[in-house]
Amino acid sequence: MRLTSLMLTATLVLSAPIASHAQDKLEPAIIMQTADAKVGLNGLVCDFCSIALNKTFKKNETVAATHVDLDTKELSILFKEGQALDDETITELVKKAGYSVTEISRKTVSKTNSKEE
Repeated sequence: MRLTSLMLTATLVLSAPIASHAQDKLEPAIIMQTADAKVGLNGLVCDFCSIALNKTFKKNETVAATHVDLDTKELSILFKEGQALDDETITELVKKAGYSVTEISRKTVSKTNSKEE
């Protein structure tokens, strides 16, 4: 059942252009699965932390969507097509929101397959 659900989600995500999605239209699970960058965070304790981070990143024109997972203390970032932020800028935005970065990982895509670093 879980595999079927994952396959359906992957099919839906791959068949729809990401750039056409607005932040409020994407489900958190889709953002986490398709994130271009994942940021480990220190200092998260409540929903207000999540709101502050989402608000800070939403102001950036390169960001299509974000999701903060309080359980894993991880920020998932989905960039607009052809856009990105470097690690220094991501770190600065996280600090601006009042938190610190533990690590940043990015999705890498090759011609034959895609994988998470």
